[in-house]
Amino acid sequence: MNRFSMSTLIGIAIAVSLFVFAIISSTENYLMFVSISSLALVAGSTFAASLISYTIKDVLIAIKGIFGTFFHAPTDSKHLRAHVERFIEWGKIYRQQGISGLESSLTAAERKDPFIVHGMELLSSGYKNHDIRTILTDDMDAFWQRMTVEAKVLNTMAVYSPGFGMVGTIIGLIIMLDNLNGDMAALGKGLALALITTLYGVVLANLVFKPAANQVTEKQESLYFRDQLIVEGFVLLAEKQNTLYMQDRLNAYLKPSARLQPIEESL
Repeated sequence: MNRFSMSTLIGIAIAVSLFVFAIISSTENYLMFVSISSLALVAGSTFAASLISYTIKDVLIAIKGIFGTFFHAPTDSKHLRAHVERFIEWGKIYRQQGISGLESSLTAAERKDPFIVHGMELLSSGYKNHDIRTILTDDMDAFWQRMTVEAKVLNTMAVYSPGFGMVGTIIGLIIMLDNLNGDMAALGKGLALALITTLYGVVLANLVFKPAANQVTEKQESLYFRDQLIVEGFVLLAEKQNTLYMQDRLNAYLKPSARLQPIEESL
């Protein structure tokens, strides 16, 4: 189950606070930084260009990934250690009760994990250890490719948004220059409004799209490492290795401070 990301919330809170502080300390006209049309131009054009570059499904998944930055997959040391302990427990059950006992021992959360379910299905189908490793590794690589597309879309959006911010600024400058015979005060206000689109483009790129892309990549790498542990666990189950051997093999995926202590069991 994904957990809420406090670091994302704190980062956004700090960024917004600094942004608001900079505006308040510089001017009393706060509303000059709010322009729905400028935001619509930057966000809409970025979305349109992304649709030209990728499929609509990939773009929508990437946008969903932006909201997913508030949640982290359970891949920290605590959860990895829990996986190791679980496989050691499964090893005992599998050697004593067979595949039926192993399947009945799954928790509700484990039944919702497609990778664990897939591993159990391969084990129950009688696949050998090397076949299980090959099939699950292919599954991992396919997932990696899907996640890579999501990060690519977000990075592309980060490239597009500042450019469309400049487009909005150029449009505003053209309109302003067309009214050079007008009030100079109005021209200054128009210039400020034209520059807002560039501001929106830069903020969206560096506070939304790039951080989201980086977090998608980080999640991808963390999940890949977790899945490597799970693959090794199912291979050891298929080999019906003893508890001590399983612990020593799976401990390699844990930090030294998180590793399970040696246990005594007859080989």
